[in-house]
Amino acid sequence: MAPLVLEFASDDGVAARALEALYHAAPATDDPPTLRYTLRRTGTGPAAGYEAGSPAQPLFGPASLTDAWAFLEWRATEDVLNAATADLLFVHAGAAVLGNRMVLLIGDPGAGKSTLVTHLMMRGHDVLGDDVVRFATRDGRYSAVGRSFKLDDKALRGMPLVAALCAAGTLGTLLAAGCYYVSPAAIRRTWHGSAARPWAVVLLDAGARIGASGVQRSSEGEAAVVASRKLLGGAALPAPVRAGATVRLLESLEDAVAYRAVGADPARVAEALEREAMR
Repeated sequence: MAPLVLEFASDDGVAARALEALYHAAPATDDPPTLRYTLRRTGTGPAAGYEAGSPAQPLFGPASLTDAWAFLEWRATEDVLNAATADLLFVHAGAAVLGNRMVLLIGDPGAGKSTLVTHLMMRGHDVLGDDVVRFATRDGRYSAVGRSFKLDDKALRGMPLVAALCAAGTLGTLLAAGCYYVSPAAIRRTWHGSAARPWAVVLLDAGARIGASGVQRSSEGEAAVVASRKLLGGAALPAPVRAGATVRLLESLEDAVAYRAVGADPARVAEALEREAMR
């Protein structure tokens, strides 16, 4: 997650495998780590647990492996977002590249971003992330973040291939905190698309999962306003700098069309969005 390099380590074999699932999506690097995290076993027998360590924070635990692992995933994401700069911030969104057209998927937690991104990737499209993407303010381009996707049992029912990977405990998958963490690299070795400006913004809303599944044209102005509210990171940056970043984000969307996802079948939504992008 440049400009930071995160290192995760454990002295326990089971925990080490869980950590491999955490950063499996990240590209390999020889750069020295700037943030270090640990996951260590405490005690023995039925009373054994795990402690999670993160920079400048008290130890978390003792707790179960899955709870301690989920804490590390959350803590590492927070640390990356807090280290954002005026030139590189993040957006709470999913993103995929359909042909040569990049789409931003905007929605609140539970709206279906991860599910739709995974369906698009299974259809052969590159992705930039399911929940967080980088935003470069200077050129208005969005790029990939190497994080695991979060998929619940309901999402997996429509993805038999991914469900089989999770059930087998394939490297890059882990059941933790009530959902499966699935590295995109566990589904496809080469998964991330190139940095780009959005061709479209797709609004997702859990309340719109009724009727026929697909995408409908929506208001570009509404989509831009919703997207501007999803800017993440740089909490310590001066207010004028953050305001300038918001303006840059809006400018990056000035040529983007807007859609709203409808219906309860994400596979059909992915298919409809694909048709629109290929026109």
